[in-house]
Amino acid sequence: MKKLLMFSISIATICLVFLAFPKASYAYGPTNITYKITSKNIDHYGYGVWRAGPSGKGAATLTFSNSSGSDRSFTASISGDYPIGAATIGSSVGVTIGKSKAYSASYSITIPKGKKQQIIFRSRYKVINVKQRMYANGMATNTYKTAKVTAFVNWDYSWKDIK
Repeated sequence: MKKLLMFSISIATICLVFLAFPKASYAYGPTNITYKITSKNIDHYGYGVWRAGPSGKGAATLTFSNSSGSDRSFTASISGDYPIGAATIGSSVGVTIGKSKAYSASYSITIPKGKKQQIIFRSRYKVINVKQRMYANGMATNTYKTAKVTAFVNWDYSWKDIK
């Protein structure tokens, strides 16, 4: 009899808990996982490979500009973990991931008489760390994911003698 009474009290307690907390998330129930961006900071700056621009023979002024026909494009990229999505992270730092974009260019050199020279240029880029925090059922967790976005900054110019 005593065991039956204890069993009945236990069942009643469990029923009261379920009635008192009907929307509670239980260990075996579904979990809604989302991520939010928590920080963005510049990791480092770098340079792309040198590209060939226009060439000429002196004495003359050689100008590299938007109309010079050289490839002035750069494609922003992403690496690491990005459960929030590449498009969301890209827009948060002002770029479109994976889409090539042409950037303005303008540079001039004076070529000495009798010399032949070529303008060369390369991209300067920054790598941005984008930290994302995981939320389970709307509650912040201690799980973080980091993506690295490579974004265009400007062009770096120089020139070289050619034969």
